Amino acid sequence: MAISEDTVAEVVSPANVEYLDSLLSSAQSALDAAMDVAQEHWLTVPDVFQVVGAEGVDYLLDPSSRAVQEWGTALASARTALSDAATDTLPALVTRRTRLLERIVEVNRQSSDADGAVALADAQYWSAYGSDPESSSTTSARESRTDALHSQEQAREIVSQLEIDIETFRRDVEAEEEAIARKLTGISGGDEVLGAWGDEVRVSQTFWGFAEQAYPGVPREISDLSENLRDSVAQATVARINKLSVIDPTAAEEWVDAHPEFVSAVGFIDPAVAARLWQGMASESTRASDDGGERWATGPLAQLFDIAPFAIGNLNGILAKDRDEFNRETLRQTLDDPDASAEQRAAAEQTQKALDRALASSPAGTVVQLVAFEVPSDGGERDMRAAVSVGDLDTAQDVGIMIPGMNSSVAESIAGLVGNAVNMQEAQVNISNPRTTATVAWMGYESPTSVPMGRTYVGEETFAQTGAISLGHFLGGVDAANATAQTTVHAHSYATRVATYALSSGEYGGAEVDHLVLYGSPGIAESVRTVDDLTGVPMGEVYSTKSPGDQYVAPAYGVDRTLAHVGLSLLTGNVGALGVAEMGEAESDIRGEDNVDPNDSDFWGKDERNVFTSDGVLGHSVDQTEISDGYWSRGSDPLKDGALISAGRGGEAR
Repeated sequence: MAISEDTVAEVVSPANVEYLDSLLSSAQSALDAAMDVAQEHWLTVPDVFQVVGAEGVDYLLDPSSRAVQEWGTALASARTALSDAATDTLPALVTRRTRLLERIVEVNRQSSDADGAVALADAQYWSAYGSDPESSSTTSARESRTDALHSQEQAREIVSQLEIDIETFRRDVEAEEEAIARKLTGISGGDEVLGAWGDEVRVSQTFWGFAEQAYPGVPREISDLSENLRDSVAQATVARINKLSVIDPTAAEEWVDAHPEFVSAVGFIDPAVAARLWQGMASESTRASDDGGERWATGPLAQLFDIAPFAIGNLNGILAKDRDEFNRETLRQTLDDPDASAEQRAAAEQTQKALDRALASSPAGTVVQLVAFEVPSDGGERDMRAAVSVGDLDTAQDVGIMIPGMNSSVAESIAGLVGNAVNMQEAQVNISNPRTTATVAWMGYESPTSVPMGRTYVGEETFAQTGAISLGHFLGGVDAANATAQTTVHAHSYATRVATYALSSGEYGGAEVDHLVLYGSPGIAESVRTVDDLTGVPMGEVYSTKSPGDQYVAPAYGVDRTLAHVGLSLLTGNVGALGVAEMGEAESDIRGEDNVDPNDSDFWGKDERNVFTSDGVLGHSVDQTEISDGYWSRGSDPLKDGALISAGRGGEAR
């Protein structure tokens, strides 16, 4: 059988490798100038590097001190490896391949000739044998036939040897290619960085995403860059928290001061990982009496309590009582800090006011927990985050999370929002809910404003998308710490978009709750077209309401609606006046977005039984106004309906 030339492995062209070498040469020539520019651009990373769900990544990086030298060395090493390959190993393989191709031609000819000689000798032998088996001609033909068969056997051995040589060549080619690859991927270079755990890290290989296999033979799971960043931020945050808990306290404090936005990365940690982190630290820490109570006295938790209490208080997945202890310490430190910014102080003062209000307005013995508190020193008013639970979040059988809409912030809204949570708790008593309850006032996202045309305008969808990711982390933490609780999200106004993104599928979703109530929605997540798209809520447990005032109908065209909104705001001095929900829908239309109204029949299909009327509410506000109740004001009809839904009695909502 003839050997095909296709069986001989191809060799990378040395000319192509030389071309790659020339590209690296050009890159190395431009490196010095580029690094000067890069050094300036480093300072603007937070402005241009944005990956949804990994917003804290740039704060975990430390600028390079020897980037130019390291990358210069890396490129020089790469050029050396490519030059050696182009001038030595690859040409030698090309020569071997050429000789193998020449041998194939010669061996195929010899094999064909041997096969032909055997066929001829065989025919001559049997012809002579047929005439006279004992004749000398027959004897001569037999000897010729034997010689031909021997020659054929020798030809086949040569073919076999050539096949072995071809296979050896293939292996040598692969080995050389792998050796070149190792030289390139093993090059030491890049930025010298301090990892999240504080030690020097040397990056030896750069890549764009990767494919994972649980074990050989199974399909690969592709991880994209965004997923890798989120995972990396979470892993690095855990490592940094561990480091801060054991290193020299002065060094830890200096690092925290230099990285004020590190707090924003804490929430990326998976709840199960957060629980293990807590358990490990708690096992190495001890508590002691302190001013009539107890506090962490030794071990990693004691150090974090003193230096970075936010690193524990904002972990999703640990008990609310533990989060409360650490967050209250952050609150105390902020209030006592003479260097606190005006934004930090305002957020801290209003949060303390909210905690005091919750206790004063609730029955004796009510547990009030500060379950989130983020006040970065370099943040603005709208960068502050807080969440307060009225009721014990760890033991409650029914848990509600109340989320405000536009124009909300910790400094401006947390006290009022906690008042709404107190109202909801009272409503649970009024409907005779026999189960234990807790209601969380969650100001855990950047709320948009009603100022038209600005970056923070309510028409922007990005606030809902990033807020949905934060909400999903928080809900996952509640479920991890209190898995048997029935959870309800109460979302007002723009927060209906936040909630519906979080409770649908897609890159911003994946969260799950038992009930969802939408109040005064200006249109929900753009990706949610019908109630069936809310995959994180059981069938039949999505509810919606809008007050008569919120259904004010402006002129048909979107621009006219927006002008009417602006005029209405100027006349009333209150963007919470009549028709705001309708205006929000119109403004989204102007921006080319299509946000479905959850009160329309198209959202529900034929079944609209879960749309209830907000009797007594004439506007868009959650709080009581001079002319009517608010959606969440004390004793209001929609508040009562929300309590019924939280208690699993949604069929009684009107």
